[in-house]
Amino acid sequence: MLNAMQSSLPRARRLAGGFWELTHQTLMMVGLFVVAGGAYLYFQPQAMTTLDRGLTQWVMARKTAADELQALAQKPADALLPMVQAEPAPGNGLPVLTPQQRTVSNWLARRYSIAPNAMAQLVSAAWTVGRQQKLDPLLILAVMAVESSFNPYAASGVGATGLMQVMANVHRDKFAPFGGPQASIDPLANMRVGALVLKDAIQRGGSVRAGLRYYVGATNDASEGGYADKVLAEQAQLERVAGVAPKPVATPMTASTAGHIVAPHAAPATAKSTVAAEPEQKHASLT
Repeated sequence: MLNAMQSSLPRARRLAGGFWELTHQTLMMVGLFVVAGGAYLYFQPQAMTTLDRGLTQWVMARKTAADELQALAQKPADALLPMVQAEPAPGNGLPVLTPQQRTVSNWLARRYSIAPNAMAQLVSAAWTVGRQQKLDPLLILAVMAVESSFNPYAASGVGATGLMQVMANVHRDKFAPFGGPQASIDPLANMRVGALVLKDAIQRGGSVRAGLRYYVGATNDASEGGYADKVLAEQAQLERVAGVAPKPVATPMTASTAGHIVAPHAAPATAKSTVAAEPEQKHASLT
């Protein structure tokens, strides 16, 4: 046994020597990097300023992100829509809805599994924002349904966030009155900015369908993936729920359509042909 221990001592010494040699070389490499870095910063002082600025921005960004996550974590689970009081509310804090609005709110709450009180606040806000922007509130609700299923914290892989999936970094100027791009997860701020973007898109496109194409960032019908049809179908469903009769759709007359005008005594157009006509922006008299 003693002989075995004596024979293992040289091996242990070799291992220890190798370990210390590796440690020594590692420390030498670290020292060389430190000296080289110090020399570079000495001869390039502007690099030190850039490094300091970058580290400061990184620390501030981490702190801001941590504060936002902490604030979100402290919110109760049923507080889906904080700070969304769009209309004067009674003592219980709930918005006052008309029977028509209440019908729409209850239907949406059931369909998308949203708390009734939270959906009531969303519907009330949609009517307020729609009145301000001269947009059909049912169109605003339809866009939210298709974009986020009424999840105020929804986020896409390309950076769109919130109820109406607004690109906060692209529309920084519009979010500025609400505190900046981080306000995109605030339901009311997102709805107001989204409605403004939607209104601009409709004005640019000349119709609701073309405006929806611009809103989703599509260049043509093929690239939108049926987005406009989904939104318009959702809007039509909400109109049926609200009891709003769709207005007749007027399409501009062109040479290609002039030969297909139905005479006054002819049979009425089918539902399919009516739906196929491009819908224009509705300003329904919703109460």
